[in-house]
Amino acid sequence: MTGYIFAAIFLLAPLLQAVMDLPLLLAFQQAALLACLAWLFLRWQEGGLPRGLAQRRFYPLWAAAGLTLLALVFSPFRGYIFPEWGSYAAGLLIFLCASFLSDEERSLADRAVAAAAWAVFAVCLAQAFWLKTFAAHPPFTNLNALALYAVMMIPLALQRRDWALTGAMVILVVWTQSLGAALAGLTAAGFYAAGRYRSGELRGSGWLLAALGALGLLSFYLLQAGSVAGRLAWWRSAWEMFLASPATGFGCASFAWAQAAFQQAGTQVEHSLYAHNYYLEFLAENGLPAAAAWFWVLFAAARRKTGLAKYSVIAALAHSVVDFGLSVPANFWLFCYLLASPADAAPDAAPRRRLLPAALALAALLEAALLALGWRALAFERAKERALAAFTAGDAARAEAELRPELGRKLFRLPALELLGRLNLTAPDGGARAAVYFEMALLENRYSAFSWRALARIYSAARKPELAAGLERRRREVFR
Repeated sequence: MTGYIFAAIFLLAPLLQAVMDLPLLLAFQQAALLACLAWLFLRWQEGGLPRGLAQRRFYPLWAAAGLTLLALVFSPFRGYIFPEWGSYAAGLLIFLCASFLSDEERSLADRAVAAAAWAVFAVCLAQAFWLKTFAAHPPFTNLNALALYAVMMIPLALQRRDWALTGAMVILVVWTQSLGAALAGLTAAGFYAAGRYRSGELRGSGWLLAALGALGLLSFYLLQAGSVAGRLAWWRSAWEMFLASPATGFGCASFAWAQAAFQQAGTQVEHSLYAHNYYLEFLAENGLPAAAAWFWVLFAAARRKTGLAKYSVIAALAHSVVDFGLSVPANFWLFCYLLASPADAAPDAAPRRRLLPAALALAALLEAALLALGWRALAFERAKERALAAFTAGDAARAEAELRPELGRKLFRLPALELLGRLNLTAPDGGARAAVYFEMALLENRYSAFSWRALARIYSAARKPELAAGLERRRREVFR
C-alpha cells in the first residue's frame, strides 16, 4: 500500500505543480501522512514497529522537524505560511519512509517517477508547439525549477539504462537555458569524474576534470549582471532576516512575506518569493539550530548514497546554492525520495509492540491538528472570496462582516487585517480606514513589509508629514 501511495504522489505532483492551490497542496500533504501511517500499521502487523526508527542517523531528522515547527509557531507570518511547513514535513516523512521501502515498493515508486518525467516532457512539448504557453507557464511554473527537475532525473534515468528518458531530460535542460541547472549538472559530473579518477578508472584522464572546470567557469561568465545583482540583494535580505531572529527565524516560506522589509534601501531589485539560495533561505526562515539539524541530514544522507542516484542529490544540492528549485513542493518531495538510503538493520531486531499505543496516539493527534488547520484555512479562503465579491459589488460593510470572525482567530488575524486594509485602500476615501487596519496589522507583526509600505503611501498621499516621519522612525527601530 505504501508503495502505491508514494507512486501516486511522485506521478501526480510534478504534473499538478503548476496548478497547485491550497486544497490540492493539503491533499498531497495528507497523502504523504497517510502513506506513513499505513506503513507503520503494516509494519506493526508484521511484528512490531521497526527499531530502525530510533537509529542515530534519524536523530537530526526529528530535531529538524521539531525545530522548524517551533519556528512556525513563533512566526509572525504563521497565518500565511503554515501550509508550507506541511509541505516540508511531508518531505521529511517521505525521506523517513523511503528509507524502509522494500525492493518491490521502491521499484514501483521508481517506475512512477519515470512515468511522471515522460508526462512532464509531453506537457512541455504540447505547451511549446501546440498551446504556445511553455515560456509563460511551464509545468513547474518556473523554467529554473523545471530544469532542476530534469537535472535530478538524468542520473536516475541513466541508472535505469533508460536512454530515451535521459535524452528527453537533457533536451529539457537545454530548452530551459538554465545556467543554474548547467552548473548543477557540471558539479554532479565533476564529482562523478573525480570519484572514478580516484578509483583509477579514469587514470590519465585529468583533462576531463579540467574540461568540466572550464565549462563551469564559462557558465559563470555567461551569468547576466542583472541576475547576479538580484541574487546578491536577495541573499543580503536573507542574511538580515537571519540576524533579526537567529534562534527561530521567521518560519518556513516566510521570505516571500518579509523580504521587502529587509531589502536594503535604494536597491533597484524586484521583490522575490525566494532568496535564490536554499541554504540562506532556510537559515533565515528557521533559525540556526533547525538549519544545523537539517543540513546535517542533507549532507550525511548524500554521503551515504550509492549508485548514480547519488549524483541526482549532488546536482540538487549544487543547484540550491544559486536557485530555489527545492522550495517547489514537487521537486522537494522527489529530492527527499532520492535522498533516502536503506536503513541499517538494527542489531536487535526484536519488535517493539509496546510502542504502538504511543505511536498511534501521536499520529492521531498530528492528523487531527492538520485536519483542523486545513479546514480552518479553507474556511478562511472562502471568507476571503466572499469578502472580495461583496467589496466588488460595492458593499464594504458586508465585506468587513465576512472577515470580522477571522479577527478573533489568532492564526488568521494578520491576513484578515491586511486584506481589509487592501480593500479599503482601493475604495474612494478609504485611506483613513485602510490606515487603521494596517496599523493594527503592525501591532500583530512589526515585520510586515506590505503594511509598512502601504502606510507610507497613505500618509504621503494625505500630506501628513508628521505621520510619515513618525512612521519612518518606527520602521527604523525595527529594521536597524
